[in-house]
Amino acid sequence: MSKTDIAEAGMAAPPRATPRRRTNRRTDSPFWAALFVGPNLVLFTTFMIIPIVWGLGLSLFDWNLIGEPRFVGFANYVDILKDARAVNSVWKTVYLVFLGVVPTVILSFLIAVLINTNFPGYTVFRTMYLLPIVISLVASAVLWRFIYDPRVGPIAQLLSLFGVSGPNWLQDTTWAMPALSLVIVWLRLPLGVILYLAALQQINPQLLEAAEIDGAGPWAKLRHVIWPNVMPVTLLILVLTLRGIIFDSFDIAFVMTKGGPLNSTDILAVYIYDLAFAQLRLGYASALSTVLFVIVTILALIFNPPRRPSNGDPV
Repeated sequence: MSKTDIAEAGMAAPPRATPRRRTNRRTDSPFWAALFVGPNLVLFTTFMIIPIVWGLGLSLFDWNLIGEPRFVGFANYVDILKDARAVNSVWKTVYLVFLGVVPTVILSFLIAVLINTNFPGYTVFRTMYLLPIVISLVASAVLWRFIYDPRVGPIAQLLSLFGVSGPNWLQDTTWAMPALSLVIVWLRLPLGVILYLAALQQINPQLLEAAEIDGAGPWAKLRHVIWPNVMPVTLLILVLTLRGIIFDSFDIAFVMTKGGPLNSTDILAVYIYDLAFAQLRLGYASALSTVLFVIVTILALIFNPPRRPSNGDPV
């Protein structure tokens, strides 16, 4: 070795130590975690947990807001089986869920795939499908009640151009529930489209390129590549749509039909409101609310059953 090599070897910089992450005991303390989580936990407990527990307890009493509550045990739940209107409301709620969930998932997926292709004018369409989000439920109900008007509504005017007289949508026992379900699907579409768009943009483009190289057409790619990759989001949309239809449909049904005609749209939310605030039967209304909670839980477990994590999967 030359003198120059020996000098350069001696002057070589020592290896750099791996930088250590500085930990701040103040921010890592349980106090700060409680400070950030605490307000949300207080609000959740105040407006969710306490009302649920209070409703469960109230369902065991007979109370009309005037006299003293009278303990009746499970009599309110037994009366549900004897109440023809309650049984009808349960079936109408399940029927509305069936009419709303399936079309919402299918249409959300198809619209998201269409927007994701960036077709000409997709920016305008992307703005239009978000409109239901910015409109309140009551305003949407009033708007669609005008659309369904059998005399001056846009649907009636359009059918009259072809010499067709449409039915009285909201006053017909056959068409009232499908008319409500159409409004609810319209309201639930934006959220489903947004979630599907996010899932579609996470798909590896190489998978689609490989499918094209193998000779897969648009339908084959949609069925065998795109749909399996968005399945986890589909389960999420199913649960969110289920929750939205059951709990947000009260405003639509109450403003548009008030449960009519002939109780054909008398869903559980409308019947519970009538029991609690018109008939002042708070105990019986709480029992029906508990039944509604159980129905939502069962349907959510059917659509998105819990899975046991396999090796390597997060718990």
